[in-house]
Amino acid sequence: MLKSFSRLFIIYRGYRLKLIFSQVLLFISALCMIGVATLTQRLINDGIATGNIEVVLQTGIWMAVLAVVAGATMAGTAAYAVFFAQGTAYIIRSALYKKIQEYSFANFDRYRTANLLVRLNADVNNIMNAVMYSVMLLLYAPFMVLIAFVLALLNTPNLVWIMILVTVVVLGIMAFLVPQIFNAYDERQKRLDDLNNTLQENLSGVRVVKAFVREDLEAERFGKRADELRKPAFRAAFRVAFFSPMLSGISQLAIATAILVGGTQVLNNTGLNIGELISFTQYLNMVVMPLALMAVVVPFLLRGDASAGRIFEVYDGEATIQDKDDARVLDPVQVKGKVVFDNVTFAFRRPDGELDPPALKNINLTIEPGQSIGILGATGSGKSALVNLIPRFYDVTEGSITIDDVDVRDIQQENLRQIVGVGLQEALLFQGDVRFNLKFGAPDIDDEVMQDAAKAADSYGFVTNMPQQWEAPVARRGYNFSGGQRQRLSMNRTLTTRPRVLILDDSTSALDVATESRVQGAIPRFAPDLTTVYVAQRISAVINLDNIILLENGEIVAEGHHDQLMESSPLYQEIFESQLGGGVVAGIEDEVSA
Repeated sequence: MLKSFSRLFIIYRGYRLKLIFSQVLLFISALCMIGVATLTQRLINDGIATGNIEVVLQTGIWMAVLAVVAGATMAGTAAYAVFFAQGTAYIIRSALYKKIQEYSFANFDRYRTANLLVRLNADVNNIMNAVMYSVMLLLYAPFMVLIAFVLALLNTPNLVWIMILVTVVVLGIMAFLVPQIFNAYDERQKRLDDLNNTLQENLSGVRVVKAFVREDLEAERFGKRADELRKPAFRAAFRVAFFSPMLSGISQLAIATAILVGGTQVLNNTGLNIGELISFTQYLNMVVMPLALMAVVVPFLLRGDASAGRIFEVYDGEATIQDKDDARVLDPVQVKGKVVFDNVTFAFRRPDGELDPPALKNINLTIEPGQSIGILGATGSGKSALVNLIPRFYDVTEGSITIDDVDVRDIQQENLRQIVGVGLQEALLFQGDVRFNLKFGAPDIDDEVMQDAAKAADSYGFVTNMPQQWEAPVARRGYNFSGGQRQRLSMNRTLTTRPRVLILDDSTSALDVATESRVQGAIPRFAPDLTTVYVAQRISAVINLDNIILLENGEIVAEGHHDQLMESSPLYQEIFESQLGGGVVAGIEDEVSA
């Protein structure tokens, strides 16, 4: 128990003195509270019972001083608790975010976005609260219980058995409930992941939901996830809520027992006076009260430990793509851009570590320097999987991929992604301005290069027509631009980095044929001898390229330029006929004449 939470103490190595001082203040506060209880005995026996007003005044003043000191030292401890809690949250959140940035594509296949957001927010907040209450209250109970036991043994040894019995009962109940609370909190956080994933998916796709009038279905899905969260949350909350009244009842029962037993001894004058009895009831309160505080602290600790386990699950994970110790750094200027696939097979890995059926099988392909090739195939044929292997977003399962005869696994990843520029399927832009987005991969590059790249990507015209031009604002995810504009800005961003191998993964799907043709013609003028790979489902995007690779079910089934494939590949002929062939044209003419 608390194994994960205890790992956080490594954070406090440089703050040990502050941590120790906070607990010294806590100890002083506990001593002062015990002192107040002890002075009660003198107040009653030597002051009130004898009518000695001087003792009453002196004792009352000392009790007030001790109460003030107890409050001040507890306030000091609380200040340190806030310092450690906020500092811990900052360090964990920063370290975890940095770790996530190091992850590879396969890691993100395992951890959904909503899952990571819960860890960065709700789980970090749980740890923050656990740290705060631990620093402020965790050792308070042992301090108070220990001192109260010692004083009870010295002053009222014949009533100590009541204190022992109360402590044993409370600890026994806690030992029974704490594991149940821990398990409930652990399940609650997992259900919170599912709830947040449903929420994020719904809000991201709210336009689709509205377009298909599926609000009721989404509300039902969310309600189901919320109910699955409610059940473990209820189990945890019910047990936590049970703690306080349970401790209060035990405390009152123990005090009643002490008064019954001790009161009899006072009345019979058998070794116990009224001051000692009142002091003992206060000692008893000072045993039960800290245990009651533990009823507050323990749930926070358990939540913190469950969350720390989830944090460390992500933090301890390793990026699936790692650089070798002797990874090479190539000079991008000297790279010619020859890409060779040698008997490559690739399969995605499931969260349990097992491999899915191969997405690519026995791929043998050579792309010559400066060549423009197209990867054509139906959805699910393996096009994106193939090009994602070149910049090592994933690693091959079998075989090898080389750039200028150097295995990509032997090249430092940062260097490799300077050489290989990728325009991903989703043309995602970041909130900011146009210049920030276009220079995202090369912040220090000259504006002239960015603008030349804009001309090649056919974004120069619409950007310069905007009032603010390169400083024009970009909304979240670029939603203030059309799909075609986002794609052109995305290509602009990739070209601005001046890669030696350019991959455009279905990056022209939202462009009309004329614009697509202009881009394909402009890129070689912007970057002569650039090796370019176009991924497409539309045959018009690849028809004029040097070479076309036709994929089906993860295998290359045909290769060649357009004329060769029209002669040799029935599948290519079928695609051409369905998209650009005479049958389509005739059908359109028939509709017009009708």
